[in-house]
This record gives sequence, C-alpha cells and structure tokens, in this order.
Amino acid sequence: MPISTIDGLASSLNTTEIIDALISAERQPAVLMENRVSAKTLEVTNFQALAAKLIALQTSMNTLNNKGSFSDATVTVSNRDILTASADSAIGAGTYSMNVLSLAQNHQVASQGFDDPTSTTFGTGTITIAVGDASPTIINIENGQNSLIGIKDAINDAKAGVTASIVNDGTDSNSYRLLLTGRKTGAENTISFTSDLTDGDELDFENSSFDNPEIQRFATSTTSAVTLGATAAFTGATNKKYTFTVAGNGSQTVGNGNITIDWTDGTNSGSIVVSQSDTEVIGPDGLKLSFADGDLTAGDTFTVSTFAPLLQQATDAQISMGSSTNGASPIIITSGTNTFDDVIPGMSIEVKDVTTAETGPVTISTGFNSSGVTSKLETFIKAYNDVIDFIDSQNKYNEDTGESGVLMGDLTLQTIQSRLAGLVSTPIAGLEKNMNALSAIGIRMDGDGKLKLESSSKLSAALEADYESVMSLFVDSGYSDSSGINFINGADNITGGDTFEVDITQVATKGYFQGSNMYNPSVQNLVISDSYNNIQLRVDGRVSDVIELTARTYSSSADLVNELQTRIDNDDKIGNMGVKVEWVDVGSDQGYIKINSSTYGSASKVELFTSVSQSAFADLNLSEGYVRAGRDVEGTINGQAATGTGRMLVADDDTDAAGLRLEITLADADLLTGSEGTITITKGVASVMRDRLDSITKSDGGVISRKVSALEAQIADFEDQISRLDERLDLRRETLQLQFTAMETLISEMQTMGSYLESQLEGISSNWSSILGKK
Repeated sequence: MPISTIDGLASSLNTTEIIDALISAERQPAVLMENRVSAKTLEVTNFQALAAKLIALQTSMNTLNNKGSFSDATVTVSNRDILTASADSAIGAGTYSMNVLSLAQNHQVASQGFDDPTSTTFGTGTITIAVGDASPTIINIENGQNSLIGIKDAINDAKAGVTASIVNDGTDSNSYRLLLTGRKTGAENTISFTSDLTDGDELDFENSSFDNPEIQRFATSTTSAVTLGATAAFTGATNKKYTFTVAGNGSQTVGNGNITIDWTDGTNSGSIVVSQSDTEVIGPDGLKLSFADGDLTAGDTFTVSTFAPLLQQATDAQISMGSSTNGASPIIITSGTNTFDDVIPGMSIEVKDVTTAETGPVTISTGFNSSGVTSKLETFIKAYNDVIDFIDSQNKYNEDTGESGVLMGDLTLQTIQSRLAGLVSTPIAGLEKNMNALSAIGIRMDGDGKLKLESSSKLSAALEADYESVMSLFVDSGYSDSSGINFINGADNITGGDTFEVDITQVATKGYFQGSNMYNPSVQNLVISDSYNNIQLRVDGRVSDVIELTARTYSSSADLVNELQTRIDNDDKIGNMGVKVEWVDVGSDQGYIKINSSTYGSASKVELFTSVSQSAFADLNLSEGYVRAGRDVEGTINGQAATGTGRMLVADDDTDAAGLRLEITLADADLLTGSEGTITITKGVASVMRDRLDSITKSDGGVISRKVSALEAQIADFEDQISRLDERLDLRRETLQLQFTAMETLISEMQTMGSYLESQLEGISSNWSSILGKK
C-alpha cells in the first residue's frame, strides 16, 4: 500500500522528487513501448481508412459487375398523353412515327331496366355466359337467387370471365340494370349471354328500347297523359335522351286540331304533330307516343330516354408505325391489350389515347444511354484514384521536417497498390484483342498510377458500336457454341479464358398428370352432371380452390379441354400459373387428358385432390391416372459432377468449375453422344477486382483484417508489458518510500540522541564549572 511521508523532516531532502526521478528513469522502457502503441494505433487507424476507400471502390465495382449497368436505354416520347414506352435493356438508336388508331376495350353490356333489384321477379333455371372462345359457364338460378342482386352474385361466384354489377340510370321507372363487363380486353373477348328462366322475368342484353316518358314540367291545367306507343322500337345504337316541349299558346285540346310538339336530343331536333287521342304518333328513331284525351299546355315538357344494351364494344388496340408521306405505307399492328411488346425489339409500348389530326403522330426516339454508363465508369475511376491518393500520401517523406507517412514502406500497402495496378492494366483473357483492355474504351493509367478517362467520345462510340464487348470488359461472360447452353454466372475460382465441356445426360422436363384412356367425346359424348362436377388440383405445391365444371354434355375432346382450361384459368389460386390442359389421341377413337405444369424440374408436379366432394375425376378418367413429376437437368461440366435444379446446372463445390451456373434449354432430340457444347468464360475487370477487393477488405480473414489484427495483437502485448512494468514500479516506489522513511526515522533518532548528549554535556560542563568555582 502507498506510504505517506513528510519530505525531509529530518534530512531536509525532497524525497518525493528523488523517488519520482528514480521511478521515471526506471520507466523509460515503458515510455518507449507507449510510443510504439501510439504509432501502432495510428497504423490501425490508417489501415481502417484505407479499407473504407477500398470498400467504396468495391461498391463501384459491384455496380459495374451487373449487366443491367450496361443495358440502359434512352426512350423519348413526344406525347406521353397518347402513349408511353420503356425499354429494360439496350436498344438501338432510331426514330419511329406512330399513330394510335384504337384502344383495346373490354366488352360491356347492360340489361333492360327493373324497378327493384331485390324483388324475386325472375324465373328460375339457368343462364349461360361465355367470353370469346372460352368454354361457356352454365349458372343455376334457384329460388332465393332470382332477384337482380341474387343473379349478380351468382354470376360473380361462377367466375365466368365477367364482372356483374347493378347500375341505377336515374330514371323514374325501371332504373336498375344488370351490367356485365368482360375481364379481358380485345375483340375476341365478346360476351355471349343466354337465359333459360321460367315463371318470371327474363334478362335481355340484346334488344334496344325506349323508356317510359317522364314528366319534367306539366301545367296544372294539363289533363292529357303521354305514354309509350305499343309498337315503339328503338332503331338507333346510341343511348340518348329526347326532350319534348309543347309548342303554341295556352291550353290545347288533344283531338281538336293539330298540336305541335318540338323535340331535341341535344344534337338533332324536329317536331311531331298530335291530331287525335289514343293514336300512336311517330317520332325519331322508331319512337311512337300516344296521348290520352284531355288538354296539353304550351310549355309542357317531358323526356324519353333510349336504351341500347351495348355500352362498350370489345375492341383490339391498333397502332400504325411509319409515315404515309411520299407514297410510303405504314404497317398496322394489333394487340388484344393496350400494351405492345417487341414491336421495336426490347421495347414495351402502352397506348393511352387515340391520335387525332390535332395531336398528330407520336414520335419515339431510342438510343443507348452512354451517359449513364459513363457516369458509372467515372464513379469507378474516382474511387480508384482516391485509393491511390491515399496510398501515395502514406509513402511521402518530408526531408526538411523528417516526417513521413504513417504506413511508409509497409509491405502490405505496397502489395495492395501493386495488385490494383495489375488488375486495371492486364488484358482480359478470352476477349478479342481490340477490346480486351480498359484502354480500348479510353481509360488509361497516367504517370502517377491513376486512371483517367481520356476520351468520352471513344467510350460512347464503343458503346454504340458493340455495348456487349464493352460490358465484357467488366462483367463475367460466357460464350457458348450451343444455343441450348446459356451462361448465367461464373465463379471466383474460374480464370478468364477457361473453356468447359458440357455433357448433358438428361434434359429438364415439366411435371404433369396423365389420365387413363377414355373414348373421345366426339365418338361417345361425355356427360358431366351437377352431382359430380368438381375437381381440385395441387400444382407445384399450390392448392387450387374447388373448381366447378359446367354440368352439360361434351361432344368433342376440344370442347372438354376448353372447359377444363377455362375453369382452371379462372381459379384464384392457380389461374395465373400457366397450367395447360391437352387431349392426347392414342388412336382407336380413344385418348386421355393431360394436365401440364409450366415449370421445369423435380418440384414441378400436378396432383389431384381425390377426396374433393362431388368429384368429376371418375367421369374424366383421372382417378386411375398418375402423377409424373418433372425432371431436373443432369450432366457434367468438364467431366466433373454438377447439380441440376430445373433447367439450371451448377458445378459442384469440389470441382474445377465450382459455382459455374448454366441454363440448359436443350430438348431430348438435341442430346448427343459426348458433350453437347462448350462454354468459354471471361472474367471482367469489375468481377476480378470485386473478388480481389473482397479478399483484401473482408472482415474475416481479409488482408487488411489480418494486418489490423496483427497490429492490435502487438498493441495488446505492449500494453500488457507496460502494465506489468508499472506494477513492478509501484512496488519499487513503495520500497523506496519505506527506505527513505526508515532513513528519516534513523536521522531523527540520531538527531534526538545528539540533542540529548548535547544537553548532558552542557549539564556536566555546568557542574564542573560550579565545582571549580567553589574551590
């Protein structure tokens, strides 16, 4: 424990300063080690700063090691209110003139009007709906469903390819109409509706009609009434409202002379003449009116609305591309939707409105977005040069001050600089000589070891001429001599220029369910009853809803397949999975139903839920069928093992091509004895640099991580030695303090003894003097 002393009480010495000086002298080795700790800590800080700059460089490399970075397209549209266009890959330069001739629309029809949507005034029975060439859906309407709302709900529940809704047209009578809207656009997707309801109202989606006259303003003195004539039949095709106004002056008696009534539909106008009561008067577009005995008054006004069930025609979208000037003839392109894909390769066009004489044609200009690629390259160059600037700052020495960079002469730093320089200056193996180095696109290294984009025009020209070759300077690429063997991505351990033979022993296949043989319905009609008309499937692991087939007689295999395909496509769970139904003819008037998955590989599978109630599986001869799961591709790469998943073949980890990923689209007929093709790999600058930078910057085992760990170990060792030395010096201080305290005590005792002896001598001397004086 520390010992408290009072300096020099006996010796007059400053013992604390003496002890501090002794300890300080003995602590010089610790001071030297503390200086080493400070120096090593600065080295750690600088290596961490270097790592941050290298990570920024790596980030820029990750951007360039993406094919999408070299696939930017510029698409300019002169009038985006008419159409829009986009491209998700590189696209050639060009200018295109387009007119939108029509938009794709879904079919929309409405029924005649009814007074109350909830009244069960309809008959019971069936209604049948078909959209385009899809199999018709037969919907049962039973008691309790036979209101307008009930029929609407039944149609929507049946998933018949239409949406049913009820609209109120605002008229005084019969204002509720059933509206059917096709779910798909396109001229082929017209709605067909037939009804077989008995003992009640029917639905009519075909016949046009007039609504009953509605009084807008009649004088209190008016006693005549207007009604729709019994033989009125609307001959027009456009819904409109006629407004009738009694002309003349004052009160006029029906049957007593002619009464003129003017009409207008907002565009056209005319007059009718009423000369006698209860007699049909002919009006516009097949309208006939009848006026009862009584008086009409000048200014009396009533309206008659028309109804045409076709609200919107099913139409295709059409565009014309080209100009008709100077005898040229534009081409007409049709689409069932408002989207046109690959009219211009790589571009998607969505039309929004029809062009007119006022708007004129729309101009689409396309080109390669070289400025976007240039910007990414400039980011890479800046990040690279930041690293070089930092390394250079560490290697500087000031002769006047004797100061140098913290990491000057560090072998790790020199190794990193050398590796980076080699990566950006070495030609890319496997590429053509005219495009195998960064200098081919105007990127060069100057005398200070930094990169510089000498000519942006040279880069732009290279991108415009062959962007794929420019992309290969940075991105891993694979060149296959077989169209059925496609490179997806490479692996870290593959060297640029390496060639691999690919031998496929089994191609990938799709899963399917195959029923057992049955007679073709065209030979022996197949009856699906409403007691056994359900199926349920599991496709690639996803379970469908219970799918209800239309209970009816099927007279051909095409009719049966169409029904199955329509119902599966309308299912909410598997309808968008691309399931395909086909009839396979085996001869002798027989065949079987085959239900195919759209995916490849062992996970591709179509299964039946045989426990579904009211199953149609037996009638369809599916109960005795079997599941055939898809197969994964199988093969070797350079004679070594590879694992297939679907169409993807990946070299195993312990092989020369470990991680090489290929898509195999070959068919059985393409298989050969021996290899089906070879693929040559090139490693781009971004790919190689990314991998090398990862080996330098990764937190676990990277070059800088190992260096920092070594420095931190040295720092910890120095700090441990300093701690142990300070502990020894603390003991040394206590020992010195004890020794000086003992010395002070001894001196104090000696001083006390001296004082005592001095007083005794003085006493003796005094006594002797007294004795001598008496004598």
